[in-house]
Amino acid sequence: MPQEIVLNTEALVKSELQITGMTCAIGCAASIEKKLKATPGIQSATVSFESELAQIVFDPNWIKDEELNSVVKSVGTVYGVTKNERVDIFSEIKSE
Repeated sequence: MPQEIVLNTEALVKSELQITGMTCAIGCAASIEKKLKATPGIQSATVSFESELAQIVFDPNWIKDEELNSVVKSVGTVYGVTKNERVDIFSEIKSE
């Protein structure tokens, strides 16, 4: 039985990642978002193909900032993270 992960809501932080290499919203952005959401320690993740941005809420006690980059790259070698920074509030995501 897998260990239940309980996130400490007091410890949650937000990060934005600039992602390169995405060519479509359905395959690329959705696949990265699904993988991030399934990663232990991540409470929520939104990936925007149009903005090339991933917005992630996570518990740094469970997953480190640089590990977020590895999760993105594990979806496909074409993806790269050019920026990974913690933010107080998320940027507004552009949508077509």
